[in-house]
Amino acid sequence: MGDTSAAPNAWDAAQPFPGSPPDISDRRDTIDTPDGRYWELSESGWDAMLGYLADPATLSLCPETRQHQVEVQVSDSTGDHTFFVPRTADDQAIIDDAANSYLRDVGLPERPTGYRWFQRLPDDLTVKDIDETVYAAIKHLPSDHHPAEAVPAIRAALEELYRER
Repeated sequence: MGDTSAAPNAWDAAQPFPGSPPDISDRRDTIDTPDGRYWELSESGWDAMLGYLADPATLSLCPETRQHQVEVQVSDSTGDHTFFVPRTADDQAIIDDAANSYLRDVGLPERPTGYRWFQRLPDDLTVKDIDETVYAAIKHLPSDHHPAEAVPAIRAALEELYRER
C-alpha cells in the first residue's frame, strides 16, 4: 500500500453538487447539469475507491435526503410475500461500514457518511469507459490479489483516462 497521508484527501476537496440531484439514479446513467455530466457513485466501497482515485477535482456531494427502501421476502403458510420497509439507521450503518472497511483495506481514507457522491465526467467519457479502463488495468493481477495491490494500477489508469480528455 502506498502512503496516502501526504496527498490531499479527495473527500475533503469535494464540491457541492451543482443543482438538484435526481431522486433516483442508476450507476450506469449520466446526469446532465449546467456544470457538466456526472455519474453517481454507488454506496459500495468499489465505487468509492474509483471516485477517490480519479481526479479529486471531479468529486461532488450533496446531503442524502432520500428515504431508501429495503425489500423483505417472507414465506409462511399463505405463500411467499414481498414487501418494502424503510431502511433503518442500523441498515445504513452496515452499508457505510462495509464501504469504509473496503476503503481502509486499500489504504484510502474513509468516505464521510450522510452524503450522495458524484463524479464529473469529461464530455466524451462514460461510466462504461471507466469500468473497462479499470478492469484492463488490473487484469494482469492474480485472481486472489489483495484489493490494495490494485490501487496503483487503478490510480494510474484513471489519471491517464482523465488526462487524455
